[in-house]
Amino acid sequence: MIPAILCVALLASCGNIESNQTVVITVEQRNAAIESVMELLQGNQTIEALAISSTLIKRDPSSAESQETHALALIAEGWRLDSVGDSVRAIEKRTQALEAYILACSHSSSPDLLQLSTAQLAQMIGEVDTASRYYKLAHDAVPDDPRASFFLAQIALLDKNWLEAKEWITASLQREPHEPFALLSLALVEAELGNTQLGVKLAAEGCDLLPNEPNLRFIQARVLRLAGKLTQAMEILIALPVQIRNTQMCQDEIDAILAQSNGTQ
Repeated sequence: MIPAILCVALLASCGNIESNQTVVITVEQRNAAIESVMELLQGNQTIEALAISSTLIKRDPSSAESQETHALALIAEGWRLDSVGDSVRAIEKRTQALEAYILACSHSSSPDLLQLSTAQLAQMIGEVDTASRYYKLAHDAVPDDPRASFFLAQIALLDKNWLEAKEWITASLQREPHEPFALLSLALVEAELGNTQLGVKLAAEGCDLLPNEPNLRFIQARVLRLAGKLTQAMEILIALPVQIRNTQMCQDEIDAILAQSNGTQ
């Protein structure tokens, strides 16, 4: 690895030109800087990595590779700030990372996976409109990738927009028909739409693919509750690992089963 201090000096030297001249860095300089950043990130030296990437994008702002590398350094620095309790600055770093990803997409000739990364980061920091826009771009750009449509379905599920969720999760399953989390998502949507028999069938199919996955079992329990199969739903919930049983979400589901049971007596 080129020493980090040398990388910064090398990039800074590109700016020691008359201001009316165009500043251009070579491919070799860009690659050396990116390599340095990535090796520093692997060693958890996020402050040093960010120093190099910040200098890099000042000298090379129109490079998708440079902007993506800067985004990765900002995300890593955000995690470091979280670990020391500085959540405000951590959020700032992730917001800056999103801006860098958006720039990377705009400068890339093939931004397919960049669009997916941009959408995922936007969703993480609560920029749902931006996330949806880039998920849709990624979905259209990569015809065999089921991930973008899956995440669009999750956004719709959180909003309880069942018809839109069904549209996107169906699109995801058309690309990967045997994805268990997608099958359970569709099962829940069908149950919420009143198609409980189909929902129960889809939930069973998904759980058969990953029988020991407790998160799938939790969704299956909700589908069974919506289908009126309260005993089966409760049996699944009480068999879940304690760390899931103790969550508020699981307790709410148990309370819903009890309330529904009392209402049918």
